[in-house]
Amino acid sequence: MWLSLLQAWVHHHFRGMGSKDVWARYQEDRDPRAMLFVPLSGLGTPDQYKNHLDALDLTGIVMAPYGENRETRPFEWVSLYYGWLRYGDRMVRYLPEQVLRQFGRVQTIPRHPVESSPPVTNLGEITLRFQHALDYALTLEQLGHRAVCGVEAVDGYIPHLLTFNGVIYTFRIT
Repeated sequence: MWLSLLQAWVHHHFRGMGSKDVWARYQEDRDPRAMLFVPLSGLGTPDQYKNHLDALDLTGIVMAPYGENRETRPFEWVSLYYGWLRYGDRMVRYLPEQVLRQFGRVQTIPRHPVESSPPVTNLGEITLRFQHALDYALTLEQLGHRAVCGVEAVDGYIPHLLTFNGVIYTFRIT
């Protein structure tokens, strides 16, 4: 049985959460990443996950988990495309600027989503734009500096994050 993509993502980014067992026959060049971890028989309660997440510090988070396998799966610049993606009649914004640490970079304050992916009028426009995806990829200048520790951010990023789009986010400590 395979893990879902979300479960595999959690295992890669939060190494202390969930199964620590890996599938002995996993081969990086052949198998999907979701097959790496052996699924747990009991997933626990939401409170157990909440307690684990509340106790995390930066040493428990892997910001760029895919850097370790670049020989097998080279980085593709199309990953830096920004704008709208579509699947059938659904469309979503893809904004890599908001997660630069996952690309091994210092996190900067991203542009407003409307600036990065202006509203489009139809699904055909999205398809045409993606056919020229590298024309809409982040530049080396927009990527900024490589991160040394993987958790670096520019001054002002955390206040920006906590007031994103003019909404002030507060966290309740219980």
